[in-house]
Amino acid sequence: MSMLAQIEGLKVYFYDQKDKRFIRAVKDVGFEVRERTVVGLVGESGCGKTMTALSMMGLVDGEPGVIGGSFLFRPKQAHRRELEGELRRNRGNGCERDGMLDLFCGLDRFIGFEQNPFTVVKDIEKWFRRLNRTMEHIRGKNISMIFQNPVLSLNPFNTVGEQLTATIHRFSTVSRDEAWERGVDLLRSTLLYSPEEIMYLYPSQLSQGMAQRVVIAVALCSDPRLLIADEPTSGLDTTHRYKIIDLLESLTARLDLTLLLISHNIHIVGLIAHRVVVMYAGLVVETGGKREVIERKRGIKHPYTEALVASIPTDADIRRGKRLGVIPGTVPNNKLDIRGCPFMARCPYSRGKIRERCRSVCPDLMEVSPGHFIRCYLYYP
Repeated sequence: MSMLAQIEGLKVYFYDQKDKRFIRAVKDVGFEVRERTVVGLVGESGCGKTMTALSMMGLVDGEPGVIGGSFLFRPKQAHRRELEGELRRNRGNGCERDGMLDLFCGLDRFIGFEQNPFTVVKDIEKWFRRLNRTMEHIRGKNISMIFQNPVLSLNPFNTVGEQLTATIHRFSTVSRDEAWERGVDLLRSTLLYSPEEIMYLYPSQLSQGMAQRVVIAVALCSDPRLLIADEPTSGLDTTHRYKIIDLLESLTARLDLTLLLISHNIHIVGLIAHRVVVMYAGLVVETGGKREVIERKRGIKHPYTEALVASIPTDADIRRGKRLGVIPGTVPNNKLDIRGCPFMARCPYSRGKIRERCRSVCPDLMEVSPGHFIRCYLYYP
């Protein structure tokens, strides 16, 4: 399977004018997404999962803000020539690697810094103009996103059919009748009952589960290469939660889709993901195959991943009435710089000599086995 997308050294900071300090959203994030696979991005709320996805979509709009790193992507051939021309025209050479285009190449030159007092200067107008001209060939056409709240993602004043047909017309030249039939087919593919009737309903007439399926259908209108699902099961009861996950799994297999599944629930991610990326405090602390990261009960794991896996009760735990595992403490304040390991204060293994290393410098990701990387001094030589 060839590489479809790759994030390298992604950083997203926002500047707090009141406190005169940076607010860290994402720092040094990197992972790979191969074609026709499911990659799970997991971590507690506030760890940077959604900000990573929004950065990939070019939807980070904070002012003044700092964004850096590389986002390499392999677009459809139909859009490649226009996108290559746009990148070369705006950013010069060096925006292509291994057949993938670097969509972030050159964006940092619109951001400057001034001393006395220290402030960030960002040419907002040019920054967004360049980014939007590039992402015009990416958003929808190549990457679609399912946002957290399905009801808020839909226009309350238009019917489901109006929104579906408008999206279809945005990405293809078909007649009104053909767009309507295509919309019905998309709703049917999400296993909604009576899709012909649902086309005439308004979002307020839909249940949370129905609205989520409609949003999935809208995201599929452009036949994207990569689908990003940000907490697609939030707000759903247990039954509908698993139905949505089963639906996403069947759609990715049937349509040859690549899926980036974002969730705070490591059990949900483990159901369908091939690879798992674990984030904590804006950093990737572990990444690897599902078997190494989640399924293997004993073996090499980051202490944070170990704690997340331990929080999933087994059938035997439920029968015995065993209490759920908890992670003591809280996530570090994102206004403070990370000087050592961000998980040190909550880690049960950070004791003695190793604690001195944890306190001194934040560890780098280290490959502990082929394709399995961990950011932890426990596994340093």
